[in-house]
Amino acid sequence: MSHQTYLAVDLGAGSGRVVAGHFDGRKLQLEDQNRFPNQGVQLPTGWHWNITELFSNIKNGIAAAAKAHGDKVVSVAVDTWGVDYGLIDERGRLLGLPWMYRDSRTDGLIEEVSKAVPKEELYGRTGIQLLFFNTVFQLAAEARDYPSLLREASQLLFVPDLLTYWLSGERVIEQTIASTSQLLKAGSAEWDLELAAKVGIPAHLLKPVTAPGTKVGKLIANLAAEIGLDSVDVVACGSHDTASAVAGAPARSKNPLFLSSGTWSLLGRELDAPIVTDASFAAGFSNEQGLSGTTRFLKNVAGMWLLQECKRNWDAQGSKLHYGELVDHAWVSKAPGLVDPDDASFSRPCDMPRAIADYLRKTGQPVSEKPGDIARVILRSLALKYRVLVNQLRAWMPDLPDTLHIVGGGSQNALLNQMTADATGLTVEAGPIEATATGNILAQLMARGEISSLEEGREIVRNSFEFETFEPSDTESWNDEEARFLQLIST
Repeated sequence: MSHQTYLAVDLGAGSGRVVAGHFDGRKLQLEDQNRFPNQGVQLPTGWHWNITELFSNIKNGIAAAAKAHGDKVVSVAVDTWGVDYGLIDERGRLLGLPWMYRDSRTDGLIEEVSKAVPKEELYGRTGIQLLFFNTVFQLAAEARDYPSLLREASQLLFVPDLLTYWLSGERVIEQTIASTSQLLKAGSAEWDLELAAKVGIPAHLLKPVTAPGTKVGKLIANLAAEIGLDSVDVVACGSHDTASAVAGAPARSKNPLFLSSGTWSLLGRELDAPIVTDASFAAGFSNEQGLSGTTRFLKNVAGMWLLQECKRNWDAQGSKLHYGELVDHAWVSKAPGLVDPDDASFSRPCDMPRAIADYLRKTGQPVSEKPGDIARVILRSLALKYRVLVNQLRAWMPDLPDTLHIVGGGSQNALLNQMTADATGLTVEAGPIEATATGNILAQLMARGEISSLEEGREIVRNSFEFETFEPSDTESWNDEEARFLQLIST
């Protein structure tokens, strides 16, 4: 076959990119078209996403691909972080900027919603970990603060669905992103409208969902003319970035173990069906939906967010350290401190170095203001968090694989990869870095009939990219650290 080019619009909670994937029938080659920051903006109402600026950057990336590759460009798809959404009216107009999931409007709403729907029932119906930013709680805040807006809205579109609508003119809700809402029935493409009613969410907002790997339409005519492309398919990929990232893992076996490492760390196992039990509820595990009917049984924990926020604060103070230098300093640091990455004091944008220092003081641990020491505290704490989660999975799944696939931007962090291998006793296979864009493109290949299965797609990944392997050593030395860490996270 002739070479074809597929465009992945991949937006994370800190940055975005448009990536061109050139496919020759066997291998995939990725090429950045543009990269751009994505940071929430604080308005008088609270924290929002600048969705119009994002769309402008997306158009610039697609235009760059059109200029470079012309009619070889055959399709485009969008993936983003989960849970956030826009509301549109019957004429398709966006009703305000989408809220940022870290906004404080959902404070206390888990407890408030649980008065109408007990926590155990909410988990049992949806299979999703109760997190303050889930769409169900955001919409409960909307119903409390802006009830007229919900009545005026014609439907909800998650952020990737909204961007897909602006690209194609077609309004669809993709299944993997919908599953992050805690409003889909567990393992199903069906909305739990009874649950929505109990929480005060109008049923008319929740339109039928579309499976990943589906053609939505064509690039809208005026946009195609502006950009210089014709007859380009717009596809619903695994629109939740984690769904695409795990699809892009180079797994050889069925039901692989994965860690999607970015702003968030999502560690778990790909399964054929959800696990919804008292034990999985107590441990806070989610059942997110993936490509080809798969379930990602995982726990969502803080990832590189703490280090990203630290770097943002250091940069504002004039620091010139880049991430590679921070990791180099962390390699040689002896800082013994540990933190719970999921402590509430770290969940919002803040002076993160100070928040970490305050936590260490409060828990009676040594404090250092050196960036390398703080980076080491963060990375060791993440590795121990992964160890705890892997041990929980081992207790439930005796057949747990002995390889952990780390994908996403965090897979570049060699120190964290080695710490994770040592702490968990698992062989770590790191990469591809752009697993999310890769998985996005695999869904486009499926939609266009170029491949027939996720397994075939993962063979393409193995043929196309190089990976780095980290073998575990001295795992027993982490036992005392785990005991100290468990004591911290239980208080």
